[in-house]
Amino acid sequence: MHLSVGTMRSWIRMRGLSRHLSRPCGRGAFQSLRCFSNEGFQCPACGAPSSPLVCRSCGRLHESSSSGSFFELLGLSSTYEVKPQEVDSSYKDLQRLLHPDRHVAGTEEQRELADSHSAHVNEAAAVLRSPLRRAQYWMELNGQKILLEEQRIEDMQTMMEVMETSEELDAAKTQSEVDGLRQRNRSKIESVESELSEIFKHEDWMTARHRVERLQMLTRLQERMDDWRPK
Repeated sequence: MHLSVGTMRSWIRMRGLSRHLSRPCGRGAFQSLRCFSNEGFQCPACGAPSSPLVCRSCGRLHESSSSGSFFELLGLSSTYEVKPQEVDSSYKDLQRLLHPDRHVAGTEEQRELADSHSAHVNEAAAVLRSPLRRAQYWMELNGQKILLEEQRIEDMQTMMEVMETSEELDAAKTQSEVDGLRQRNRSKIESVESELSEIFKHEDWMTARHRVERLQMLTRLQERMDDWRPK
């Protein structure tokens, strides 16, 4: 039996989960998706290793970010297994260099460029912090389109898990009950994340697609649990 994403959306809406099954990026395809490259970027002014946006050594703003993946924009290794603390550290470092106070004496063009780059950094960090959004981004970097409306979901086991847990959540009356459901679901999410790391290493894209679909459903369910309030 196969269920389309549209069919699943209908069931989710009936359970009050409609806003939680949007695509990971929220804006459809990644608008800043670039050609994937493992090569680093050097500042043309000082020659130091640099983000394509701004040089960490001399602070020079670069005119275009078109050559950089989200990993490269943040100066991180191009791997799905990037650590959240690395993302946060790079994000804070780049936003410090792009802060309006540092460019107040610059031209209007430079100030606009800093604002534009800051928005790119926000977008890159938001995607790489999220295991789900990062997984989708990693697959699209490698030419794999996933989580599309017309694609069919084949993982009936996960679908049944989500439906059953949703029923349990609907019946929950205390925070303690919800915390138990949340911990159980969180363990499932962590298991999928670990599986994806290995699957991506072997470039098994079909298996990866199924795991990302499972990760999406579990993540949306986790978000609903986080929003739970006693009636």
